[in-house]
Amino acid sequence: MKGRTMVHSGLPRRLCYAGAVALLLVQGCSGLNREECMVADWRLIGYQDGVAGKSPAAIGEYRSDCAKHAVVPDLDAYRAGRAAGLPEYCKAENGYRLGHSGHDYSPVCPEDLEAGFREAYNRGREIYLARSAVKQTHVQIRKRQQTLDHLEEDKSNRLSELVSDGLKSEQRVLILYEISELQQEMDVVEDEIFSLEADLADQQAQLDQLTRQASR
Repeated sequence: MKGRTMVHSGLPRRLCYAGAVALLLVQGCSGLNREECMVADWRLIGYQDGVAGKSPAAIGEYRSDCAKHAVVPDLDAYRAGRAAGLPEYCKAENGYRLGHSGHDYSPVCPEDLEAGFREAYNRGREIYLARSAVKQTHVQIRKRQQTLDHLEEDKSNRLSELVSDGLKSEQRVLILYEISELQQEMDVVEDEIFSLEADLADQQAQLDQLTRQASR
């Protein structure tokens, strides 16, 4: 209809578009074109960046994008929005979740929220590291077991050769020497597996203890 502002879900198109810009930014699409710079709600963008725990330096990217279109972001509005959004990011439960999932620590929380957030992050991080150690030891054991399997196969093949017909005495001596060498390698790998399994038991016990403590 002529002479009327187009609306979507009861909101002016300009406001809807500004919200869409903020959504794209929080999802990781930081490049702004001319129209996005023109309609951007800088307080909303700041709020979304705060909720996402983005560095205050993020505004520099928006400035760079919008400078190409002779648009200057509203820094005060952005900062106010980011300050309003940070408490959501800096909740202790979010700190624990980030640490537990292995995310790097980002020192963006205000001083009054930093201690609680950092403490929760460290608790989650401790479990993440313990879980990673268990996984890594499992991988090492599996690799050493594969090596042992190959050595056992080689030894079996040499034993088969040893009892075959038509071998000269010096050939049998050489095969016996190779079998002895293979057995020594197998003994070393078996000792490594034994040591890794002992480490794994300790690591799993530590992980179980941390998990129980976290569930209290």
